Amino acid sequence: GLSTTQAFFTQEKSKKIDKEASILAAEERELSRQEKITFFSNKLALTAEESKLFWPVVNEMEKELKDLRIKMKEQIKRSKSETELSDKELESMMDARMELGKKQMDIKIKYHEKFKETLPIKKVAKYYQATKEYKKLQAQRRARMKQKRMQQK
Repeated sequence: GLSTTQAFFTQEKSKKIDKEASILAAEERELSRQEKITFFSNKLALTAEESKLFWPVVNEMEKELKDLRIKMKEQIKRSKSETELSDKELESMMDARMELGKKQMDIKIKYHEKFKETLPIKKVAKYYQATKEYKKLQAQRRARMKQKRMQQK
């Protein structure tokens, strides 16, 4: 009777909320992608032509770095705290972290060469500076959002 109907509507409402949250997250990602493009384009004073060449290279690098992080995450993931790991497990995990850092640097070096092919060197330097600034802003934004969530509890 009633409880089955209630369960159905509760489930449907939950699905609707999940869908809305998912749409909101997608809109937020798109907004932050646009903000990022605007931020970097302003900092680097990119021309339309430079933008057309530069952004595909940045996107390619970011995808490669993300894929690497996902792949390495499995190797680095730990089920126990560091104090519970055997020396062998700890060594293996630390070696995997070093390998991740080395592979990330290899990717960055490869794309540094591509950046130099697409932009004047002064703009490449500005890109690295802007990247630091952008990461700092992102960290501050995350901290504020975390603080807001803590206040809502």
